[in-house]
Amino acid sequence: MNPNFFSLRIAEIQPEIKGKATSVIFDLPANLAETFRWQAGQHVTLRFHLNGTEQRRSYTISNPPGAPLRITVKRVVDGMVSNHIGDHLKPGDMIDVMPPFGQFSLSPDALNRRTHYFFGAGSGITPLFAMINAVLEEEPHSVAHLIYGNIDDGSIIFHNELGKLTAEHGSRFTVRHVLSAPSMWRSISPWRKGRVDAGLIKDAIAETPPVAQDVQYWVCGPGTMNADVKDALMALDAPASRIHMESFGGGEVAAPSVIGVAAKAKVELDGAVHDVSVAENETLLNAVLSAGLAPPFSCQSGVCGACKARLTNGQVHMRARMALEDSDIARGEILSCQSVAASDELSISFDK
Repeated sequence: MNPNFFSLRIAEIQPEIKGKATSVIFDLPANLAETFRWQAGQHVTLRFHLNGTEQRRSYTISNPPGAPLRITVKRVVDGMVSNHIGDHLKPGDMIDVMPPFGQFSLSPDALNRRTHYFFGAGSGITPLFAMINAVLEEEPHSVAHLIYGNIDDGSIIFHNELGKLTAEHGSRFTVRHVLSAPSMWRSISPWRKGRVDAGLIKDAIAETPPVAQDVQYWVCGPGTMNADVKDALMALDAPASRIHMESFGGGEVAAPSVIGVAAKAKVELDGAVHDVSVAENETLLNAVLSAGLAPPFSCQSGVCGACKARLTNGQVHMRARMALEDSDIARGEILSCQSVAASDELSISFDK
């Protein structure tokens, strides 16, 4: 991960779902093409200065590699950055952008023959849309199936684009819309009403069974959807190693009421070790920033993983761990933006 920001010019702004979301297309100069090379599913961090404070947010790249660099941002109620993007950005504006990163990514291989199942809801479609396009374009012997949940047909991001993909690729790509509160005036007839749950997942896979032994499952949604889908897939004997997930936040915070203790931390950053004081209930990231250091960070909500560090001594409590798999935690990895001290002495390293 490159923690530096680069100023990129906005080439185009595209309103989505009647202005409830916004796609931002950046003009990527030739000298930054390699720096901003991405894998389908990865995200970038944007930096703004709003109301006198720095704001960073991570947004998934919604185009596959080879296409223009595009993010798609859904408005959040009272969301400072998402509404600023929707209301104020315009072509020609210069925006600070950090190069792509993220472990939730798909690397297509023209020699592979795989079946990919994609489960998404709401703005969780953004990484999945890039992945689906990458499979259809770069993995000609594979198939892709999307099960996509929304409130109603008016909230389906990339509705027309998904329709074009089904028309262009026939049986290689299917999309099934699941609407929780469809309007009686809806323009489409959903595959199912309700939510993406265990029974629905079982029916979807039975309807479009794998055509190859190599089956991969990609899951991206809000709240508890990821855990629910994983449980349903594992009940169908899907190996955990083939289930890949990224959360769009909410519903996965673990015991936020736990109070961290005051601690002394040794922090390894850029090859040097620094002594940092951690106040009671202060996250390690805030303590390191308060000490005048510059660790990598982005969303500060436990979703993106930019602030990941390795705990080499002591104990911490992570209030959320959405960006980490069990195997990451077993290696001692922590999210510094979500970690408070659980012992009075700590050692962490931001160096890979």
